[in-house]
Amino acid sequence: MTRLLHSPMFTTLGLAALLSMSAAARADSHDGSHDFDFTFGTWTEHSRRLLHPLSGSNEWVEWDGRTVVRKIWDGRANMAEFKGVTPSGPLELIALRVYNPTSRQWSLNFATLKVGKLGDVPGVGEFKDGRIDFYDQEPLNGRAILVRFSVYSTGANTHVSEQAYSADGGKTWEVNWVNRYTLESRNTEPEGDRAALREEGRSRKP
Repeated sequence: MTRLLHSPMFTTLGLAALLSMSAAARADSHDGSHDFDFTFGTWTEHSRRLLHPLSGSNEWVEWDGRTVVRKIWDGRANMAEFKGVTPSGPLELIALRVYNPTSRQWSLNFATLKVGKLGDVPGVGEFKDGRIDFYDQEPLNGRAILVRFSVYSTGANTHVSEQAYSADGGKTWEVNWVNRYTLESRNTEPEGDRAALREEGRSRKP
């Protein structure tokens, strides 16, 4: 039974069940193409991450950074760009979120500057009561697990994103990454970034 619970087939069935839970409701749901509008802007970010998930460990690390969320396709897609310094060194990553008008679901994919490519399989999810849960399947320590990545508002100028893993097909979840955002500005081109762009433009002039 333990081998079955950790097998890719079991995990895939669990993922399918999670993604189909609200299929009937989705047929009558509203146009969700602007559900991420509340995230557009520049945010200070405080992050906590569990170093060894699904191991029984309770060793967390913390760091601060800045995230800029930019609108694409009039809000039907967006990109969150994070820059910060973790205990293991600098980290730059992007999160690309795209709305599918047919399924009325969002997809989510990540890339880091170090790796230089988006993940092979995006998470998929939809908003319900102001919260979106993206689900996908990934390998961890030689076994397939479910991954849930959630985004939800906690106030007019704050929101949270968090990641959780499940090794039992979604019956239980362990949160391993929590990001808390505080609005700095609705401007998506912070002054420091604009100054860098102006300097780059000047350097390219003949």
